[in-house]
Amino acid sequence: MLYKDQVLEVEPTGIETVSAEQRHGKPWHLFGVWFSANAEIATWMVGLTVAAFYGTGLRSAAVGILLGNVAGFAVLGILGAMGPRYGVPQMVAGRLAFGRYGNIAPATLSFLAGVGWFAINSVFGAYALQTLAGLPYFLALAIMLALQILLAVYGYNLIHLFERVSVVLLALGFLALAVVTFERARWFGGFNPHAPEASGGPPAAFVFGTALAFSYALGWVPCASDYSRYLPRATRPGSVWWYSFLGCVVPCIVLEIMGAAAVSAAPSVDFTTALPTQAVTALLGAGWIAKLVLVAVVLGTLTANCMNLYSGALAALVAFNVRVKRALAALAVGILGAFLATGGGRPAQMAVAYTNFLLLLSYWASPWAGVVLADWWKHRSKEADPQRVPRWRTGTLAWLIGLAASVPFWNQAWFAGPIARTYPQLGDLSYYVGFLCAAVATAVL
Repeated sequence: MLYKDQVLEVEPTGIETVSAEQRHGKPWHLFGVWFSANAEIATWMVGLTVAAFYGTGLRSAAVGILLGNVAGFAVLGILGAMGPRYGVPQMVAGRLAFGRYGNIAPATLSFLAGVGWFAINSVFGAYALQTLAGLPYFLALAIMLALQILLAVYGYNLIHLFERVSVVLLALGFLALAVVTFERARWFGGFNPHAPEASGGPPAAFVFGTALAFSYALGWVPCASDYSRYLPRATRPGSVWWYSFLGCVVPCIVLEIMGAAAVSAAPSVDFTTALPTQAVTALLGAGWIAKLVLVAVVLGTLTANCMNLYSGALAALVAFNVRVKRALAALAVGILGAFLATGGGRPAQMAVAYTNFLLLLSYWASPWAGVVLADWWKHRSKEADPQRVPRWRTGTLAWLIGLAASVPFWNQAWFAGPIARTYPQLGDLSYYVGFLCAAVATAVL
């Protein structure tokens, strides 16, 4: 029996092209996949960061979150259409723009991002499970890690089913948090000049809010076609775009605005140091509603992290060009992520350090997306095979140009570029500069 007809069977396909006989699924399945992947506590924390660290007023934050998500996930929807077209993971499709050798660096960075976010999200999910079930922290972490690795090892079909089934419970859980948060939020509160990163004033706070939402969206772009590549080749690109786009923007916009609203809804909480579970408890107390939300936090960790691990393993196979079965790669990457998640016995402190590192690492994805999008747009009407490409293509140079152009605008805890330091009111424009410069360079080259 073919894999396309099975769920509890380990996916046999790795980074090779999905054969015509194995193609299956409907484009509407993508809505559930992307909704569940983004209905998680890390999405909520994006909005919380905007308000708590940069001092953005709630109305300003809501506008920035809306703009950033629409722009970022529009790109994801377009690249997701490469899945039915080529039948390969996104990092393999990237070879069309970068070449086989030029694609190694982006694939390596995608692998590092996947395993890194897998580790961080596991920490937050373990704290939620610990709070919910009263388990010792490391036992809760072990349970979370085992479930996530199991899903990633089984692969595409089980992940698709799990994500679609999880939609209802995730929606109910976070809806309960939304009702309480929005009822207490100060919608007309303005800019907070006392926030830790508020030196740039209201304009910078708005730019930061938009940039964080945009960069979070682009963080999913390097795996856009990983979850559409089994769809029949005749699938309409417009259907892939709409279901992927809506599945992402609906939970992200709502949850990120919820995160920003939580800062004014619970003024007694120091959100710059509190764990997400502490923030939820402060908002909801310890009743059944709080428990429902903590269940959603645990489930959201599983839905997001199995995809981080799955795509991280695919990226590792592309980057290191090893002939290893996909399931073994997922297991190996999962063990690496588990080691990182232990945090040397201080997981909360290590989660902060990992987050700062990964935010710095995220700058690669914006110019990468600009290159792949521009190359796809120019050559979308031509037949091509991502498995048979030259060693190098000009996308590599365009990517480096976009990356170099963005460096002066970088503005993170571990590094701030010269323009960002000189003009703090500009916020962080690096994501837009890198994306546009790389896309233009691709078109010119």
